[in-house]
This record gives sequence, structure tokens and C-alpha cells, in this order.
Amino acid sequence: MSGAMTDAPSSDAYRATSLSWAQAATRLAVIAALILAVLKLGAWLVTGSAAVLGSLADSGLDLFGSLVAAGAVRYAALPPDDNHRFGHHKAEALTALGQVALIAASAALVSWESLQRLLQPQPIDRPMIAIAALAISLIVTLGLVTFQSIAIKRSGSLIVEGDRAHYTGDLIANSGALVAVIIGAYFAFPQADALAGLIAAAFLVAAGWSVSKQAIPQLMDEELPDADRAIIQAILDQDEDVRDYHALRTRRAGGSRFIQVDIQINPDLSFREAHDISDRIELAIEEAFPDADVIVHPDPAGEARIERRVLSEE
Repeated sequence: MSGAMTDAPSSDAYRATSLSWAQAATRLAVIAALILAVLKLGAWLVTGSAAVLGSLADSGLDLFGSLVAAGAVRYAALPPDDNHRFGHHKAEALTALGQVALIAASAALVSWESLQRLLQPQPIDRPMIAIAALAISLIVTLGLVTFQSIAIKRSGSLIVEGDRAHYTGDLIANSGALVAVIIGAYFAFPQADALAGLIAAAFLVAAGWSVSKQAIPQLMDEELPDADRAIIQAILDQDEDVRDYHALRTRRAGGSRFIQVDIQINPDLSFREAHDISDRIELAIEEAFPDADVIVHPDPAGEARIERRVLSEE
């Protein structure tokens, strides 16, 4: 990036803070998923509850997904290298799509088991164990989702957002399973156990779709929202040295925005003056978007624009 050197510490500090929040969220998710999986495995072996099994299956996939996410956060934060000149940010979107696949598999497994229990309802053995396990899981998951929500606001990490979708599904599943176990065990309605699993599966499908809608645009280099582009255009319009601009290109990858624009300035200015104007505009855009990688290219105003294209050899 050719941005002003005076802004580098601020941008670097922002990225370091974002990375630390994302890493903390993924590490906590691994620990929580391991605790939940062990707890639910024990409860299911004792009780045979379909609701507990569905929640166990989801936690097992969450544990695998969180391990992958923890590695992906570190990889996505690697600096550009010879093979990845623009960095490794898109690893976040790729990992998020992988998480969507896990969410879909989890939803299918829970749905299948719940349908079997709905058609052939069975009583729950030792329901108090299932109730205690699900109540503890609910508390742990609620704490994790709360922390992940804070981390997403601080980091903008799509990986953490995809991971949160898993655990939000767990939160719904645990709540529904807890109610279902109580109703099925103490109110003679064993089908409630299966219905809770189906509701959790439906929520998982919705969560997976939500993550997909964010990951795919990043992989396709979709432009930033109109509101973001309007802020950039306002900065350009307000600078008295910018006579015009063109080729405004924007995209997002992971927790970073990428912004490029060509500005037209007085052709009689010196190279140093043109460079200072570019730096000033880059700084203004970076102040508006601390996570942005900004490139501003100055062109002499009033001259025909040179088309940049690669000519094929004849």
C-alpha cells in the first residue's frame, strides 16, 4: 500500500487488534466445543435422548469446525508473499463456506434422527441427567456466543461469524432440547424430544444460508455497499485538488477492505506535489475505513486517458 506513512501505526494497530479478537474467539470456541461434546456424549450414553444426540452431533461438528477456523484465522492474517500479492484474506471466505458444509451435514443428521424418534417415540431414561447436561451446555454456549458477537464487532472476521452460526444453532438446540426433555419426561409427550431436534435443524439451515450470502460475494470480489462507496466519493468530492476521478474499485476480503481509485489533478504540479495529494486522500479514506488497503493513482487532468490493457502478441 502506498498510503501515508503517518497513518501506518494506526492501521497496523487496528489490524493487530482485529486479529487478536478473532484468535481469542476461535480458541475459546475450541475449548467450549470440547467441553460440550464430552458433556453431551456422556448424557446421551446414559439417557438415549434424541434431542441430546442431535445436540451432540452438532457439537462434534462444531469442534472440528472450530479447530479449522482457528488455523484459518492465523493463515488469513499472514502478510502478502510471492504467491499471494494481495494477502491471504480470502481464506476467511473459503473457510466460511467449509463451515456451511458442516452446518448442512449437522442439520441433515439431526433431522434424520429426529424424524426417526418422531415416528417411533421412545421414553427418555434418567431425564435429570439430560436436563443437567443441557442446562450446563446452554450456559456455556450462551457465554461463547456473547463473546463471539463482541469479537465480530471488533474484528469483522467472517470466520468467527460462521463459527458463531454453529454455536447459535447449539444455543437454539440446547434450549429446545431442554424444554423437550422436560415435557417428554414429565408430561407424557415423548414426541417433544424429536420436535426440538427438527426445530434446531431448521435454524441451522437458516444460519448456513446467512453465512453463504456473506462468503460468496467476497470470493466474487463484489463491490462494497453503496453507503461505503458514498463515503469514499464524498472524500474525493471535498478535496479541492481533485478535479475529477474514475476507476473507483472496491472489494472486501475477510476483515479487510480494498479500495483503488484514479484521481485527476493539475497537470502542472510537481511529482512531489502530486504524491502528497495522493497520500492526503489515502489518509482520509483510511481514517474513514481503518481496515482498508488504499491505492490512489494521480492522473494529469485535461489529458486523454491512457487505456490500461494487455495487448496479445500477434
